[in-house]
Amino acid sequence: MSYQVMARERRPEVFDEVVAQDHIVQTLQNAIRTDRIAQAYLFSGPRGTGKTTTARLLAKALNCEDGPTPTPCGTCTSCVAIKEGRSLDVREIDGASTNSVDDVRQLREEVGYAASKGKRKVYIIDEVHMLTIAAFNALLKTLEEPPAHVIFVFATTELNKVPDTILSRCQRYNFRRIPTSDIVDELRKIAEEKGLQAEEDALFLIGRKAGGALRDAQSLMDQVISFSEGEILAGDVRGLLGLVPRDLYFELTDAIVRDDGATGLRIVNDLIVEGGDIGEFTEGMVEHFRHLLVACVQGEVIGADLPESDLERYRTSAQSFEEQDVLRMLNTVADLELNVGRVGDPRFWLELTIMKLMKAASTADLQTVINRLENASSVPAAPSRPALPRPSQRAGAAPSPAPRKNVKAGGAAPRPAPRETPPPPQNGEERDGGDDEPAPAIRADLNTIRNRWEEIVNIVKETKVSVGTFLAEGTPR
Repeated sequence: MSYQVMARERRPEVFDEVVAQDHIVQTLQNAIRTDRIAQAYLFSGPRGTGKTTTARLLAKALNCEDGPTPTPCGTCTSCVAIKEGRSLDVREIDGASTNSVDDVRQLREEVGYAASKGKRKVYIIDEVHMLTIAAFNALLKTLEEPPAHVIFVFATTELNKVPDTILSRCQRYNFRRIPTSDIVDELRKIAEEKGLQAEEDALFLIGRKAGGALRDAQSLMDQVISFSEGEILAGDVRGLLGLVPRDLYFELTDAIVRDDGATGLRIVNDLIVEGGDIGEFTEGMVEHFRHLLVACVQGEVIGADLPESDLERYRTSAQSFEEQDVLRMLNTVADLELNVGRVGDPRFWLELTIMKLMKAASTADLQTVINRLENASSVPAAPSRPALPRPSQRAGAAPSPAPRKNVKAGGAAPRPAPRETPPPPQNGEERDGGDDEPAPAIRADLNTIRNRWEEIVNIVKETKVSVGTFLAEGTPR
């Protein structure tokens, strides 16, 4: 027999072999068991999560010689024919190539004929969102009231492109991304069956690269097995798949803590020399700083499939940063991710982003600067973080007008008494503090102003909207 790729060789033959979709499997088995089969099903979800496989298993369950049964035998004539793709009662249609009105008209003619050997005729339309609007409209009546022996199963990766008129006529099942831990378990079984030694980190790398798609993981495993010689090592997987070592991100984090721009630029140079992909490195940075931010907020990384050693490193690294520092760095990297595929020189923009990260973490919070200046000037600091002064409280701002008193009809409002200007202080004499005394001047460095520019603009808008709007279009220099 000719060689089969692992994704086809290990395709599930019974419902129990479907990975991480228990909510769908249980519902379908109960429906078969209680004879509550719908006329149309819609399976949606990411690629490689088992949509088409589950549709075939449903066809087996309905046409098995022992069925309808939630546990098809897999050995009868009907089950074998469906497995090998030669059953006349189960037709798989590619929605991308069979998407016209004429194709739907032909299908409508076919559904009127009874099943040839099995009990039901099952039409599986893969990537159904590729059908044209006219084809969808031509299918509506048949889909709503098909013959009793016909079942439609639609599969799609883009549910939003399926018209609501189709959705309302189907039972919908959403397939979830398969967790990395479940994918690693499947890869471990493959390695054991083939007598291969595999490092746990290597399997984790393959599982994470698959992005929740078991079929992708099996294809990558096929590739890795062909490359390896009896042993699957993490280093070989990184080199073969072009993965960036996580150690590189932690090294970048340490360089940011030390404000070591030279190390940051060396990391970029090493990445380019070793043939690394800048786009993939940028995606890894987004994920890395996301984990770091969660570790800062929660004290540990949650929602990530990582080895315990990496989880501990994130907990340790998070102690060197404040939440606002990591948030600024994450925003900077996210901007790079949006634009890295559209710029002419991605290396330059990556190096520029690395230098921005160095400065983002070293910029002190504005309130910290204020507190230091107050301490240096022997001015007692407020017990809690005060709000920035309102326009009426800032130095040089005009005082708020006094409330107007009720004036009898025909009377004139009393004019306020002129405000006396205190004499200037004499040599060696200090002016007594009062409510009208301007606050002490505060100096801030340019980096602080840049990081708090939006807040400054909002304060200006409270006094003069036009000036604040003008400043919002500029950048501190």
